[in-house]
Amino acid sequence: MTRAASARGAPVLLLTAVGCSPAAVDYAALQSAAESRQRHAGVEIAGTDQEARALLARPLTPATAARIALLNNPGVRARVEAVGIAEAELLAAGRLPNPVVGGALRFDGDGGTEIEVEALLSLSQLALVPVRRGAAQAGIAAARIEAVGAVLDLSFDARRAVFEYQAARWALELWRTVLSALSAAANTADVLRGAGNLTELERLQQRALFEEARLAFQAAELRVAAARERVNAVLGLFGAETDWEAAPELPRPPKQELPLELLERRAIEQSLELAASRERFRQSARQANLARAEGFLPELRAGVSAERGDEWSVGPAVELELPLFYQGQGKVAAARSRMSAERNTHADIAVRVRAAAREAGLRLRAARAAVEYFERVLLPLRRRVLEESQLQYNAMQIGVFDLLQARRDQAEAERAFVDALLDYWIARTDAEQLLSGRLTAPSVAPAPAFEPLSVSAARPRAH
Repeated sequence: MTRAASARGAPVLLLTAVGCSPAAVDYAALQSAAESRQRHAGVEIAGTDQEARALLARPLTPATAARIALLNNPGVRARVEAVGIAEAELLAAGRLPNPVVGGALRFDGDGGTEIEVEALLSLSQLALVPVRRGAAQAGIAAARIEAVGAVLDLSFDARRAVFEYQAARWALELWRTVLSALSAAANTADVLRGAGNLTELERLQQRALFEEARLAFQAAELRVAAARERVNAVLGLFGAETDWEAAPELPRPPKQELPLELLERRAIEQSLELAASRERFRQSARQANLARAEGFLPELRAGVSAERGDEWSVGPAVELELPLFYQGQGKVAAARSRMSAERNTHADIAVRVRAAAREAGLRLRAARAAVEYFERVLLPLRRRVLEESQLQYNAMQIGVFDLLQARRDQAEAERAFVDALLDYWIARTDAEQLLSGRLTAPSVAPAPAFEPLSVSAARPRAH
């Protein structure tokens, strides 16, 4: 893989140098945390930083694509910079208050001068530093959890993108078979029409079916190109890096399925959204405590005052600001509203995680059943129909159009099988993402796995 490091920055290892900047983000640690969650859910990602070129040089798989995306995608790095912002806010919250220095120069009637100097430190702000730090630390914890979630989202998006590309390319090859059969049928119809053995209507029907299939083939080519560009975008590839190959076909479902009976409980236990919401609630609660303390605690400053008349005199100085007219009611009300919002957000997330887990389980079971039905019943049946059609054609019991139709029907059944297989892997990836602790986007009801092609029209008869 051509890295073009000058265009996209230093490798991941450089991002671990937290000491170079107060707000530097340990991206490698976030990446490691995300990968450990995927391994916990049964998602294995191979490869290291040094193997990136080798991973891209070999046929791409969903697992290697996820690894390359974690190493290479600049968008997710931008999102995890929220951790750096939260860490910078912690530095600001934990700072000691700066002392206030003041002075005065006075002239008396005899031409003499008096000098007064004082240095004061806000004891109230100093006392509130631990409370401020507590609120900022809760914000960092939430930001880190959300950053791990962003890394997880990227890795699973990469897997889905490769699955979709594999399915689109496989479907293109099946459309090629359909187009070949319809081309042969249209050419045969032309020959038979020239010999007077076919009506003009029947010849035109075959030609129309072929032209429709050619348009469908072009649309399938466009889907392959679009799916490939989506892989490039998710993996952060450009230039020569986009010259990659992928495994030719979607894999078959594994023999052992995910523990679907435990999916809902584990999704709740592992949910990063719920964990981040808890930290945000804790942050809001501490901010409410801070606002109440700031409102009722008088602003107390203490320090040293020095005055020079005929000679210097030094003594303690105190200033007190009384909260008579405003006790921080606005800040307290805002913090309480944020607490209430986070409490409701937490409840909403829990409901959505449970619903998503149940839905993912239903989709995965249905998709696996559809794939198994295709493999066990429909595909063998279509192969048997084609074999029998070939035998009948050899015995001159059926015409060439019947044989070509059998070929088209078999190709269409295989194309529908690819759709069912893609539905399975998307559903499984969604379930794995939930097990890793990340809520997936709302799904759309899948299309029927088998939808007969419009080209399966009535076959002409040779006269």
